[in-house]
Amino acid sequence: MTQYNDLFFRVNTGDTGERNFGNEPTNTIAYQSPDIIPQGLTPTLNPAEFFAGNYSSDVGQNLTESGDNYIYLRAKNLAGAAQSGSVSLYAVPASLLLYPYLWADNELQTSDKNVDNGNKNIIKADSGKIAVTDNPFVWRAPTPDHYCLISRVSTTAHPNAVPTAAVGNMDQLTEFILDNPGFGWRNVTIVDANKPDYTTKGINFDQGTSSAMVTFDIKCVNVPAGASVAFSAGTPGPSPLISLGKTTVPETLPDQSGNRNWHTGIDCLVPADYKTTIDYSYWSNNLAPLPGMSITVRVLPFVSDDHRLYGRLFTPEQLGMSPERSKALAGKRGIVLGSHTTVFR
Repeated sequence: MTQYNDLFFRVNTGDTGERNFGNEPTNTIAYQSPDIIPQGLTPTLNPAEFFAGNYSSDVGQNLTESGDNYIYLRAKNLAGAAQSGSVSLYAVPASLLLYPYLWADNELQTSDKNVDNGNKNIIKADSGKIAVTDNPFVWRAPTPDHYCLISRVSTTAHPNAVPTAAVGNMDQLTEFILDNPGFGWRNVTIVDANKPDYTTKGINFDQGTSSAMVTFDIKCVNVPAGASVAFSAGTPGPSPLISLGKTTVPETLPDQSGNRNWHTGIDCLVPADYKTTIDYSYWSNNLAPLPGMSITVRVLPFVSDDHRLYGRLFTPEQLGMSPERSKALAGKRGIVLGSHTTVFR
């Protein structure tokens, strides 16, 4: 019997890292690792606390077609001291035999577009504790189908290079799976239930060299009441995360031009040098768009009256904020520094 001694991904919730060669339980190798965790279209708050706290459970969800799915990884540290490692995640259409050459070139990105992460997407934990990614992987799942996700953690003790050429037959694949707990495997299903009608394709956001309190606002013009919108970015750093979950547009009265306008948003303290991509989504909920329908995401820094630019900026009401948002931002002034609009024709 051999006990693995590094960060590892379980093959099932009962896996403890013991490799009892010749007497493996019949369910030892199953492509359902609970440590590859699809979490749907909204990033998870406090992922380290949440996923370490439910380590005994498989809390993964189906992936949603046509939306940005957030996927987290967790690994238990079986080493005798604190350990850290760089993690990667790969995706490939369902295959009965997952030879590494099939998925080695299909690495997924994190919210801030790290691929192979340049040792940036690090997990770490003390001995016996659970390490969790705080920077989730993001995958725009394609058409409804079955896929496989493969996780990898690279540490100093176990670099876990992807052996594309060395694994070419069933015996070699068997040895690779049995001997490398630093890789995880999970079959996933992509469903079209709750899929958005439209999602943007990654809008870059770069905070710049100083931190600020930033309002992220979504403005709906002539979006039918009962439709839904959302926006998010999974990259950690802002407090709270830049994430507005699926929100239903209420009934509104037309303005003087006959347009129906509705806003909502969130206020986030964004640290200096923060970078990510933000996407917003629209669900029609089987409602026809109204003429002239558009959706805009805006970035508005708001400042207090002691700020040197306060006198040159605008009140929330002047910026078209809703009464609820204007009340939350009372006494502050801001400006629209950036926006992205989708017009529906």
